[in-house]
Amino acid sequence: MNNQSSLGVTEEMISAAEGELGIRFPEMLRDAWKAYNCVELRGGWRVFPIFDPANPRKTAGSITYENIKGSWGQVVMEQGLVSIADNGTGNQLVLKVHDGRASVDAFHWQHDTNALRPWKAGLGSILTSAAKSREKISKLQAKFKRP
Repeated sequence: MNNQSSLGVTEEMISAAEGELGIRFPEMLRDAWKAYNCVELRGGWRVFPIFDPANPRKTAGSITYENIKGSWGQVVMEQGLVSIADNGTGNQLVLKVHDGRASVDAFHWQHDTNALRPWKAGLGSILTSAAKSREKISKLQAKFKRP
């Protein structure tokens, strides 16, 4: 059963986003996108998806768009960070970038002070949420017999 592209994204799509940003994302985040591409977390956080041409409306606020053209993306990137999520207030979840590689440690970036503090939930919570979302959607698809 290959419905990976309908819920998650492919390795090629992630690599394309990494190429646009000049960043290699941590495996845990890449695995989350492969499992489920539109992850929402407690606290109103929305993890930026990888752009999917098969679903442009749902993925329009992609990680590449948000970091290159988004309200806070350029500010964040100028500080050697990459934004992976927002909560609608201007605050961001970010990863530090060193030598083109995003770190596995996530931080809460305060937009009005530029202050960084460790985000305790970590990337593992994104992967867990993606897996749970995928499981729930897969059950609904099976129930209503949608591929």
